[in-house]
Amino acid sequence: MIQFKSFNGLTSLVLGGGLIASNFMALNMLSQKNGIPSIANLPNTPYSSFSIRSNKAADGSEEWSMAQRQHDPKTMLSYEDSEQPTFNKGVKKKYIHKESVAQFITYPQGSDGKLTADQISCIEKMAQGRSNGQMIADAGSVQVTPALAGVPIVGPVLAGIFFGQARKQVGSAASNLAGQWNDC
Repeated sequence: MIQFKSFNGLTSLVLGGGLIASNFMALNMLSQKNGIPSIANLPNTPYSSFSIRSNKAADGSEEWSMAQRQHDPKTMLSYEDSEQPTFNKGVKKKYIHKESVAQFITYPQGSDGKLTADQISCIEKMAQGRSNGQMIADAGSVQVTPALAGVPIVGPVLAGIFFGQARKQVGSAASNLAGQWNDC
């Protein structure tokens, strides 16, 4: 027979056992419902939509109906009117109004589907700015990471997350800055 030195140990055991039993009971009840469609297994894209409806029939049973609309493709309307100051004290105006077929990734397009020399130059300069920014973030993170790694239990995880996020954010900011600096 198990003996407990205090009432708190017995209480913790009973409450923990009850919590585990209630979780298993809830999972068992959910697994026995056959009429609910599995939402986790439905294919989706950023342009898909789902609607699931439950109706009670006259005899008291439930009826489930599901409608889904996948990427078929849709057209997207894009409007952008912006004015940004440049580093040479000018103002860069951009007016873009276009309708295009929705796609997952937007690639830069030049004349006849090919990139122009200016677009290639801008992509190269922004990539160079991103890599320079990541090197700067590495230099700064080397100073901070040992202090974060010293935090008990979660320190090494925090240090890794900080190092990775610092590289990503500073690289992105440097890429944007390089694009603005070169009027891309």
